[in-house]
Amino acid sequence: MNKVVFFKDIEKLSEALSTFDISRFKDESVLVKLHMGEVKNKFFIRPSFVREVVQELLHVGASPFLYDTTVLYNSPRKLVSGYKKVASLHGFNKRKIGCPVEIDDEGIDVEIEGNNFEVGKTLHYQSHIICLSHVKGHIATGMGGAIKNFGMGGVTRNTKKMIHDGSKPVFKKEACKYCGVCAEVCPFNAIKVENDSWKVIPRSCFGCGVCVENCPHDALSFVKDNLQYLLACSTKACVEKKHVLYINDINRIADSCDCDSFAKNTLCEDIGYCVSLDPVAVDHASLKLIDEVKKDVFQKTHHVDPYKQIRFGEQIGLGSTEYELIKL
Repeated sequence: MNKVVFFKDIEKLSEALSTFDISRFKDESVLVKLHMGEVKNKFFIRPSFVREVVQELLHVGASPFLYDTTVLYNSPRKLVSGYKKVASLHGFNKRKIGCPVEIDDEGIDVEIEGNNFEVGKTLHYQSHIICLSHVKGHIATGMGGAIKNFGMGGVTRNTKKMIHDGSKPVFKKEACKYCGVCAEVCPFNAIKVENDSWKVIPRSCFGCGVCVENCPHDALSFVKDNLQYLLACSTKACVEKKHVLYINDINRIADSCDCDSFAKNTLCEDIGYCVSLDPVAVDHASLKLIDEVKKDVFQKTHHVDPYKQIRFGEQIGLGSTEYELIKL
């Protein structure tokens, strides 16, 4: 059975990693996948924690480097040079972390479940990976963790756009009751409902799929598929047949993504850390631990079931919700 190791004290990191035989990364180039934070965001994963993980890798004789891909939206992080500057300002550079930083904007096509995903070129050819994910709320997926880290963060801008465009709404006039629920839950005010009129403002629609998720009359469908399903498929494209160790940081649990410059609040007290070889298991365990403290906080905040990405991941063979939780 899969294992998920949970600990609260960072001093337990070495013990947790040894549970999964981190020595197998000896003499290997190790890609450390993480999100290094948007400008003005204050909740992204802490450089001090990343340095601890990097030191553990260096100690066993690995050659780690930090890695992420450029973003779709307008930001300094849309360009490789801009992302490296932001990363360095946030404390992610060789001097402070102890290893190089690489940002990718090229990709290699990988087909999963009938869809093509352009996986970051460096990531595609990498065999040994550490996934560092900050667990937080997300307007489109309810929660962001390991699956979101790879599903959106491991692929090119073209694939990011495909995923968002694929989860935009298709209106079914014959089923609509014009109740306005879709407009109420839309986080971007992209939908207008008046009397017997329904319309979406294309330039405002982000393709989060929240309207489709919440329509009580099944009057909306997806252009391609559920965003969380596409993210699970995208993650599988990134990690299939690779040696990956997943570490979830379940602290500073913000109301919004590390991409959000305007994330303001934390939704729950600090929980700790989870480690696993299974992305489905590590995200499931993280959610369960949060639910023990603040039940359904992500769904109540964003009107999206965060467990859908877990179920989709299990459905396509990405991982399993059957695991042993080991508390250190």
